[in-house]
Amino acid sequence: MIVLVLLGIGVIVGLIRAWPRRRNHMAALERFYVVVVFFAIGLNGVFSGFIPHVFFADAIAMKIGWPTGSPFQFEVGVHDGCWGLLGLLAARFKGGFLQATAIGWSVFLLFAGGNHLKQTVLNGDYAPYNFQFIAGDLIPAAIFLLLAWKYRLRPAG
Repeated sequence: MIVLVLLGIGVIVGLIRAWPRRRNHMAALERFYVVVVFFAIGLNGVFSGFIPHVFFADAIAMKIGWPTGSPFQFEVGVHDGCWGLLGLLAARFKGGFLQATAIGWSVFLLFAGGNHLKQTVLNGDYAPYNFQFIAGDLIPAAIFLLLAWKYRLRPAG
């Protein structure tokens, strides 16, 4: 699943980028966090959201268990693409922009994952892109864990 692959790559690259700053925990965590957001939100939004929903709408709809031919697929794709763009830009602008992007995407994924779970439980929708995307909730869990860790490490003031 590309969502988890991108999260994994982000974690690995983030650890590599953070390593030179291991003595300064806050700087290391910030470098790590920026890379995770870039991969897990930026690249994920573009490659597993925008491109599939916009250019391969009917194929994706069938894999989710949705009806084909809906213009809603385009809207979902543009929505994911916008979050992807924010994730890519967050690596440049950092600070509050990074936090807002991470929180917004994570809340969206939690609700989307809840909806996928609901479709699975209530409607027996075990279509690959419905049931498997429940695992995408690992991204918000990782983002919120990193945020909590970051705010615990920050200096009082």
